[in-house]
Amino acid sequence: FDAIFGSSKKEQEQPIRDKLKKRKDFEKILKIRLAEIDRYKAYLTTEQESELFFCRAVGHDSIDVIQIRYSMDGGLKELQRIYVESLDYFIVGFNDDNPIYFDILNRVSLGILLNIPDENFMQLVDYVQRMDEEAKPADWTPDLLLWFLLNSRLKDNEKRTHAQKLAFPRLYKGLYKVIQAADSETALKVLKDYIGKWYNLNRDAPWYNNHLKSTYRGYWAWEVAAVAKVMHIDDTDLKDNPYYPYDMVHWEEDKEE
Repeated sequence: FDAIFGSSKKEQEQPIRDKLKKRKDFEKILKIRLAEIDRYKAYLTTEQESELFFCRAVGHDSIDVIQIRYSMDGGLKELQRIYVESLDYFIVGFNDDNPIYFDILNRVSLGILLNIPDENFMQLVDYVQRMDEEAKPADWTPDLLLWFLLNSRLKDNEKRTHAQKLAFPRLYKGLYKVIQAADSETALKVLKDYIGKWYNLNRDAPWYNNHLKSTYRGYWAWEVAAVAKVMHIDDTDLKDNPYYPYDMVHWEEDKEE
C-alpha cells in the first residue's frame, strides 16, 4: 500500500468508485487503519492475554481496508489477499462469547463476492455453524440469510438447513423476498426496490451519515450484491447505483480489474 501514499497530482485526479469523497480523503483513513493493524499485530506478540481483543481488531479493521480500497480503485486480487490474510484473526476474535451478526454478514458476503478459495469458505461455514450451536449471547439467532449465502457454495449433500428465520427481519425481509421470487423478472424488481431503501433501512447503523465525518469508508451493500451474484440476477440497471458494488459482482476469478 505504500505506493498510494504521496501519490502524484495526476494520480489524485484519477476517478475512483466512490463519489462522495476524494482520493486523498480515503488515503488518510486508509493510512490510519493500516497503522492500527500493524500495531495490533505487534501487540499480539507481546500481550497474549489480550489475544481475543487484538484478533478482533485486526479482523474488523481489515474489512475496513477492503471497503476503503474498493471505494478507491482496489482490484480483485488485492482485496482477496487482504480478506484471506485476515480471516483467521476474525475467526479467533469473534468467538462464541461475542459474535456480531453484521460483521459476520459482511464477512460471508465479501467471501462470496471475492470468490475466496474453498478451504477458506469452509472456515466461514464451520464458524457460523459453531456460532449457531455454541454462541453465548441469548439473542443470537441462526439466520436464513447467512445460510442462503453459505449454502450457495456447498454441494447438495453438504447444505445446512437448521436456520428457521431471519435474525433481523426489519432489515432483511425485503432482501429475502429477492431469494423467494418466483422468476428472474420479479427478483430484479424486488432487488431494485430493496437497494433503493437500503441506506435508510440502516439508519441505526454506526456508519449511517458517516460521509459527514473523516471516518467515511464508503457505503456498499455487500449483502445485496452477494445475493444478486448467487442468483445470477441481471443487475445492469444497478451499475451506477451509489450503494451497489457492481464491479465486485462482475469480477472474473482470475482477472485483476
